[in-house]
Amino acid sequence: MDDTLFKTLKPASLKEEFVLYMEELILRGSLKPGERLPPERELAKKFGVSRPIVHEGILTLETRGLVTLRPRHGVVVNDYRKQGTLDLLLSLIKGTDHKLGPGLTGDLEYFRILMERDMVSLICNRESDDSEGLHTLKEINRQMSKNDQAEELAEQDFCFHLQLALVSGNAIYALLTNTLKPAHMDLLTQFYQGKGVREKVTLYHNQLLAALSEKDEKKALLLIEKTDSYSGYD
Repeated sequence: MDDTLFKTLKPASLKEEFVLYMEELILRGSLKPGERLPPERELAKKFGVSRPIVHEGILTLETRGLVTLRPRHGVVVNDYRKQGTLDLLLSLIKGTDHKLGPGLTGDLEYFRILMERDMVSLICNRESDDSEGLHTLKEINRQMSKNDQAEELAEQDFCFHLQLALVSGNAIYALLTNTLKPAHMDLLTQFYQGKGVREKVTLYHNQLLAALSEKDEKKALLLIEKTDSYSGYD
């Protein structure tokens, strides 16, 4: 095992920092399924904390399905895809400064596209028009076109997609969009630091809004995939 994976922790919130750091190592694949962790006493020394902090942290990791405590065999890393629990999902979406690996980032992007494809289908196939809702989307996009601050653009982008969920009329989609906000915000802030990204996004938004106004479902579905794909702006 690579000893450089472990670091001395800062005094504040030691258990939480230990859990966050270990969680990130597992999610990134730096600690692999089936790998056995060093004994608690050794981990405590590596991290510069007390053994009880390490023990409590490992118990938290176990409740999230990230590790298994095996009598006489120590602590073994799990495959989080198979054994991860709701506690792990909640940790991921709370915005706890995780640096997600490309696999999880791609899965998050895919889920967003899948959900929003159905949103635009609902909008295009509904008999009545939500002209006020579409006007709000246009106004958010107009504000985005005048902004050049990555953090503010990330917030406005989130508001655009939340409004899209509201216009779809499906309350669960709105709740899911809100729930996943922390997981997206770091990605969005980095995303809007790219050159020319804002111009491309607002252009796609305008085209999407035109398709929704015309109830052109086929075109709207293609545009939502362009709009939602972080990799589609390279």
